[in-house]
Amino acid sequence: MDLDDKGQLVNVLWADARSRAACKEFGDVVSFDTTYLVNKYDMPFAPFVGVNHHGQSILLGCGLISHEDTKSFSWLFRTWMTCMWGCAPKALITDQCMAMKNAIEEVFPHTRHRWCIWHILKKVPEKLGNCEERKSISPSLHNVVYDSLTIEEFEVAWDMFIKKYALQNNEWLHGLYLERNRWVPAFVKDVFWVGMASTQRSESMNTYFDGYINSKTTLKQFVEQYENALAKKVENENYEDTKDLTSYIPCITAAQLEKQFQSAYTRAKFIEFKDEIVGKLNCSLYERKVSDVWSEYEVEEDIKFGEGEEERTKRVSFKVEFNGETNEANCNCRLFEFRGIVCRHQLMVFHERRVQRVPEKYVLRRWRKNLKRAHTKVRINYDNSSSTIEARRHDNMCNPFNEVADLVEDSQGKYEKVMGTATGAKRRAA
Repeated sequence: MDLDDKGQLVNVLWADARSRAACKEFGDVVSFDTTYLVNKYDMPFAPFVGVNHHGQSILLGCGLISHEDTKSFSWLFRTWMTCMWGCAPKALITDQCMAMKNAIEEVFPHTRHRWCIWHILKKVPEKLGNCEERKSISPSLHNVVYDSLTIEEFEVAWDMFIKKYALQNNEWLHGLYLERNRWVPAFVKDVFWVGMASTQRSESMNTYFDGYINSKTTLKQFVEQYENALAKKVENENYEDTKDLTSYIPCITAAQLEKQFQSAYTRAKFIEFKDEIVGKLNCSLYERKVSDVWSEYEVEEDIKFGEGEEERTKRVSFKVEFNGETNEANCNCRLFEFRGIVCRHQLMVFHERRVQRVPEKYVLRRWRKNLKRAHTKVRINYDNSSSTIEARRHDNMCNPFNEVADLVEDSQGKYEKVMGTATGAKRRAA
């Protein structure tokens, strides 16, 4: 809790034990948004949202803040990071808020920060509505942003767009261009975002809480209702975990490579992988430079852009580089880097080179189903499954371990002795 000089409450951070444990696994990419929540204190609700192994949204704590300014955000981010074992997210997506931007640069200086592209493009009618060609300007800007595969293509397309509509003096567009590395796909797709390009997950989390919180909710009731809301989220995750263990999705092909992902991935993520296999039907592969060690291929794909009357098909060319010694394939579409799923262009090359099993780097731990995640072992009163014998054992062991840590933290000698014992015990247990 953050109190002012008069002892009055100004900001709150709340995170339960399960969310803290989940952050170790899924706190690398976080969506953060402050959507105004009508409650008794008129404090904006600010959830930290991650993505679990099923692709579901998972809450990693939340805040109630009195002001949406840099000071409040800095306090919230710093407190949340302390709560989450001092680990800052590797990637953070927010709306286009300057106070947030300043706080992130102060508290998370090494975190990759991007803006929600949906919020930006939604402002086009408002910011450019006075232009004579306003009906065509919005789809044209969408084409510039989404059709540019590389940074070079974006720069050329942006320049043509600005000249075509005589927008050289538009301050809003000029400001967006200066910050293009925060929102344009060609500039951010080299980073793992779990497939997120907007703060939609944060906003859907806000909507999710609407059924539990209303304008008369007190802080005490908020904590109680928070747990009720999370109970349903845990139930949904447990349901998918059970389905992963009791059923499977059949492969499309007889390829060992597809079976590799079938045996490793959760159902939801294997379905995404299968979409890439089906997508190969729209692709054609051409050799450019081929050798035993280093080869380069071109994969052309028919891609649909736009919707309704604006829908069109465009033949797009992608470059895939293949290392014959390691069986690694890198594609400039960057789907794997952005979403963590091997793309159809890589699959075309793997098939051409008769790769039976891809290197382990392409089978992300994040999407694996045969792992016991740390947050599922935490005993919590809103999850009945946490009362299993395994959860009780885990809880019973954690208590004395924590007590030992408290006793030895002030002595380097005792610390080294305990760490040596713990390391030996870990080897024996494995």
